[in-house]
Amino acid sequence: MALGAAGAHAQDTPQPSIDEAGWQGVLGTRGAVSTGQRYVVLLDEPSLAARVTAAGGRATEAQMRTWTGTALRVQEQFLARMTAAGARVAPDYRYVRVLNGFSSRLDPTSLALLESDREVVGVYPVRVAYPAQAAGSATITPSLLTGLDVPGLDGTGVTVALLDTGVDPSHPYLRGSVVDGIDLLEPGSGAVAQPHPTIPGRLERHATELAGVVAGSEGPGGLHGVAPGATILPIRVAGWQADAERGYTVYSRTDQVIAGLETAVDPNGDGDTMDAARVALVGVVEPYASFPDGPLARAVAGATALDTLVVAPAGNDGRIGPTFGSIGGPGGAPAALTVAAADGRPDAPTVRVHVRAGLRVLFEGRLPLGGAPTRTVTAGVVPVTRGAARKGTAGLFDQSGLSRVAGRAPLLPRGVLSDETVEEATVAGAVAVLVDGRLPAGAFSLDVPEGVPVVGLPTALVKEIRAMLQAGVPVTASVGVVDVDENEAGSLVAAFSSRGLAFGGGLKPDLVAAGVAVPTSEPGRGQDGDPRYGTVSGTSVAAAVVAGAAAVLAQGRPQAGAVDLAALLVGSAQRRDLDATASGAGLVDLRGAVQQEIVVDPPSISFGPARGPDLEQTIRVRNVSTRPVAVTIQTVALAPRGVELTVDPTDLELRPGQRATVAVVAETGSLSERAGVATGELALIVADSTTVHVPWAVAVPAPVDALTRVRLAVPKGRVSDQTPAVLSLTAGAVTTDPGLAIRPLESLEVRLVRGGELLGVLARRRELLPGRYAFALTGRGPGGERLPRGAYVVRLLARMGEGFGRQVESVEYVVR
Repeated sequence: MALGAAGAHAQDTPQPSIDEAGWQGVLGTRGAVSTGQRYVVLLDEPSLAARVTAAGGRATEAQMRTWTGTALRVQEQFLARMTAAGARVAPDYRYVRVLNGFSSRLDPTSLALLESDREVVGVYPVRVAYPAQAAGSATITPSLLTGLDVPGLDGTGVTVALLDTGVDPSHPYLRGSVVDGIDLLEPGSGAVAQPHPTIPGRLERHATELAGVVAGSEGPGGLHGVAPGATILPIRVAGWQADAERGYTVYSRTDQVIAGLETAVDPNGDGDTMDAARVALVGVVEPYASFPDGPLARAVAGATALDTLVVAPAGNDGRIGPTFGSIGGPGGAPAALTVAAADGRPDAPTVRVHVRAGLRVLFEGRLPLGGAPTRTVTAGVVPVTRGAARKGTAGLFDQSGLSRVAGRAPLLPRGVLSDETVEEATVAGAVAVLVDGRLPAGAFSLDVPEGVPVVGLPTALVKEIRAMLQAGVPVTASVGVVDVDENEAGSLVAAFSSRGLAFGGGLKPDLVAAGVAVPTSEPGRGQDGDPRYGTVSGTSVAAAVVAGAAAVLAQGRPQAGAVDLAALLVGSAQRRDLDATASGAGLVDLRGAVQQEIVVDPPSISFGPARGPDLEQTIRVRNVSTRPVAVTIQTVALAPRGVELTVDPTDLELRPGQRATVAVVAETGSLSERAGVATGELALIVADSTTVHVPWAVAVPAPVDALTRVRLAVPKGRVSDQTPAVLSLTAGAVTTDPGLAIRPLESLEVRLVRGGELLGVLARRRELLPGRYAFALTGRGPGGERLPRGAYVVRLLARMGEGFGRQVESVEYVVR
């Protein structure tokens, strides 16, 4: 019989490996959130970053302050003009440094006015970004952070801006490393970790954990972060905010992340970037949104132009497709240093579990352990509803104040699973915590009382347990002592780590770092009053490792700019036979980065989609050492699929500081037409020095329809503002051959045509993820004027991005 079926009795059931589905239950919950019709509006007035770039990358303090002031004045004039024209615009955030624009709620009339204005470059939807990490257990064998210690370097003098939740600056592990922060959600709080508005015991954790990974020091057993001498500048862009379920969820919005980058390049807000952070670590991810040219990507490019390296997580959404995967924003930005997570644990604990309903054995076998009990635990199972779990500890007590889980094993549902809910169950007296769905080892149990295990049960078994309990049959669970097995995934990219490519065909992630069970600090104090520590997992943890490495590298190579830091870290990474679409250049190697003598810009080559027999890109190679170097360039095929690379020239002689341009051509005439991706790398061999690796990729996207199921529903009476015709359509696609892949639209225009003449654009939308969309046609024209009666054509123009084609659909539209 199948595991968990009625009457099943599994002796020593073999434990299958935990894939991304198992991780999704523990890598942070994503509450339903509405962005409230918010948009980011980009203007054509140059930002500070654009001005500095036009000046050759150099500017004085006075010049930058003048340019910033000019951009602000022009923006204010624009807003005043829009208000006079009838638009309702009340900016939440304004940007003039990394890009020029603002975010605001916009009603349909205001949106149409802004979209059609000559000074507007584009209007983009604001989306939600979530922390890309989960907490784990301090008792689980941690990942080994190897190759990240460089004698004499610890990041001293380097500031890392942490764009995340609030931080607990009082934690001893962070003492002396965290400066007063900047809170963009609740200005004036100093970016300190905030409690849940209705559950005071739930502090924001994420930034405290990432700060410890970057710069923690003097921890138990000599524990320290990657760059213990670095300074952390907290910028609170995420935290407890209202969700769509009348509760609170920890999240950020894309407009808040952009505001965080705006702050990171000019923390004191005086208009120049002399105080900019050398590194900006973004701890949140906009899921499935690796758009290469939207506001987030442009903001990352602007921060890079102002010499702040932006390090971003790849995302925690696991494998999707071999071509267009699950990379999140801002990880899809070409200028971002995007990091995947590796499972570096040498071993993983399992535990024997025995579940019985009356005299029937429902399950007996070994399962991964989320905590580390020291004794056998046997307890009755009690189900916990979603509503009770969302109430925190209060939901685990009855009206008389008695705990419903004391001395028992609560069974938590999916969707509410978090480190907080696990901890609250143990505070309420639970002796074991069971969860719906298999969990990876070490997923939970931060500060639980001694001997309290956390175990994920197979979903089929959970269904049977719930059925038994509803029928009045008591269910007991026993959890035995720990066995430690070799971690078979210990040298692989973690199953939850998002894969590339980015939507534009860009090769992402850029590199990989340890991101499973990394030891660090936790906010607040334990029940015994001692500072709290735990282990954390996720691609944001891996990004924190790389941000710490970048800080150490910046200390050791103070002349290296943001582009150079990224090139050194990517070029020195160790491939170790990892898939390029999952790991980019490979595993971060800080020691190799410190020793590297040349930098390559860009550090990876994205040829984009195969559009013809020959695809050409260029790279720029620069000698950053103090001696002349000879460089030989070789091509290495990883998954060629019919692609041949040629480079010109193949040999370089570079004096100190000298640079050379190399043409790289991908010949794709023999490339298979089957959807997928071809990958390889260039090896730049430096005489008497380390070899630099430059990964490359060519995308072969599956042909898809950009628009499907286009329908126009017309009311019986006259079309008006109150009774509009409704144009509905499916934009983009989710393909399944050869693997699941997401294909969004770069832009969609709804045009109005009469007698073959284009009257204008009724609506324009950008960055549309696959889904169903609707537009109201009210009988008005592009300028808001009432249309004369007669026959019209609504023409839809959908673009899927450069090289990915476009599609035009037309629908007849009669105004009566």
